Amino acid sequence: MNRIPLAWRQTSHRPMRLFAAIAGVSFANVLVFFQMGLASGLYASQKRPLQLLTGELVMVSRRYTNLGEPLNMPRSRLVQALGVQGVKAVTPLYIGKTNWLNRDSREKKQALIFGLAPENPALRVPELATDSSKLLRPDGLFFDTLSKKAAGPVAQIVATEGFYDTELNGKRAVVNGIFRMGLTFSADINLLTSASNFKNWFPDQTSDDIQLGVIQLKAGVSPQQVQATLANFLDPSVKVLTLKELEAIEVEHWRNNTSFGLIFNLGVLVGLVVGAIIVYQILYSDVSDHLPEYATMKAMGYGDGFVVGIIVQESLLLAALAFLPSLLLAMGLYAVLFRATSLLIAMTLERAVTVFALTLAMSAGSGWLATGKLRRLDPADIF
Repeated sequence: MNRIPLAWRQTSHRPMRLFAAIAGVSFANVLVFFQMGLASGLYASQKRPLQLLTGELVMVSRRYTNLGEPLNMPRSRLVQALGVQGVKAVTPLYIGKTNWLNRDSREKKQALIFGLAPENPALRVPELATDSSKLLRPDGLFFDTLSKKAAGPVAQIVATEGFYDTELNGKRAVVNGIFRMGLTFSADINLLTSASNFKNWFPDQTSDDIQLGVIQLKAGVSPQQVQATLANFLDPSVKVLTLKELEAIEVEHWRNNTSFGLIFNLGVLVGLVVGAIIVYQILYSDVSDHLPEYATMKAMGYGDGFVVGIIVQESLLLAALAFLPSLLLAMGLYAVLFRATSLLIAMTLERAVTVFALTLAMSAGSGWLATGKLRRLDPADIF
């Protein structure tokens, strides 16, 4: 006797129950997709500024953990890298946090501000290429149009009037340009300015203090080779990383050293538990409704493995039938989230395969648990 046709008949003989099971498992899958997609999007957004760096290597403080907590290091350390063969140029990146004033609501929001050398910007920003001279204006700023709306109608006013007057930490600031980068966990607003303007808003820093140094290499030079050379003579208070290593440190910090990673993992677990409960309830009811038939099969000589296998295959069929609807719903949800938040959320083959595998495992486990009564069944008790 073939178990697959039996499993299909058991699964489909009650269409309303089948529909309810598919809807329940699909809902659980969407929960898992949502948590995974949101985590991936937020971590990808956190890497956005790092992916705009104009070099192949980056120098940071030895104690660097993430972009939102910049640590000072001497600019003279960065200049030392110019003496290494294969290094084309170096440029500093100044990073600081300050209070932004919404001049209409008088509400203050935290802003992450990047100070750039206009002649060799550390960030690859297309809007700067068209008119980098705007950064040289005293108190001049570029405003990220993807900043939170609580910052005020900055982009609209700049588009119509050419500038937006406000304050940074109580000092006058003038937005005379806009750019597009995207928010991170670090602040509500992103700003660009020149290195000289940056010092005006952070007077406590010395002229030699920088937060990150970008090392640009000549064509064809191996970043790993230059990195190894620099490690041999640089002061141990700093370290040199490839861009991939810097991104990995950033994601590692937010995933493992903050509550974000725990929250996302718990969300995935909740989704799987919800799906497991739904599958268990559906299959347990099915076992109870057909207990005499299963008792007959056991009386005919079919072992526990065979009859339990029918239920487990039912659970796998439910998982397979529910996966496609949940995948389509999740893709639609990702599209809505992307339009609403600009987070880099998109379905990937790896995530789809992972969720499908988790769904199969969850359903199979629930199916096995639902056969507890069946495994203990003695045909004599029924007849």
